[in-house]
Amino acid sequence: MIEHHPDNVAAALVGGFVASYLIDVDRSGNIPESEADPAVVQQKQREQMAAAADDSVKLPPDNIGHFLRLECSPKIKAIAIIPQFELATSKARAALPGTYKTQDVRLAVLTTALGRETPDPWLIYRAMEDKVHQPYRMHLIPGLPEILATFNPDNTPGLLGICLSGAGPTILALAVSNFDEIAAKICAIIDRQPSIDLPTDYKVLDIVSEGASCVESSL
Repeated sequence: MIEHHPDNVAAALVGGFVASYLIDVDRSGNIPESEADPAVVQQKQREQMAAAADDSVKLPPDNIGHFLRLECSPKIKAIAIIPQFELATSKARAALPGTYKTQDVRLAVLTTALGRETPDPWLIYRAMEDKVHQPYRMHLIPGLPEILATFNPDNTPGLLGICLSGAGPTILALAVSNFDEIAAKICAIIDRQPSIDLPTDYKVLDIVSEGASCVESSL
């Protein structure tokens, strides 16, 4: 309820490659909003503290979301490219248009492509060419337009696809080999941008199928 979309929490709770959605609900009654503009954060906190003892504050409704587990080839790893600057979610959301062209809002084949035992690099690469948010947020990530225009499965062995991860600034690459080499090439483009002061970090991540668990301590 806090983020208004369940993609992060669903994957964290159940693990693996997960599709999820949240139904529309009434957000009145002090149900918290996602990241607010810095100027109003303190005011929101004061309002929430004042409402803490108020019985009229609404709780999130039951059965507001659903998820579906999807297949993902065990050969695929995720490379998280992490630029060392902050990008407010509110700023990234403000960059999005109010309407989209019909041809840009289409069912992606990525959910099927990732589940194939032997991943098809160009099928995944094309499926990751987002038209809904990435074109409008690229200017907020120094180097991202060059990265997307430079690397593809033909000139970068092991690469499956690259995209902006959520609102950014993290960039996500999927690959089956040469993980560190791919990461180093992407980081080099970011690091040579004039506005970048600190070296870009990266992590090579396994896509784990286990979600959250509770461990009973003997202490």
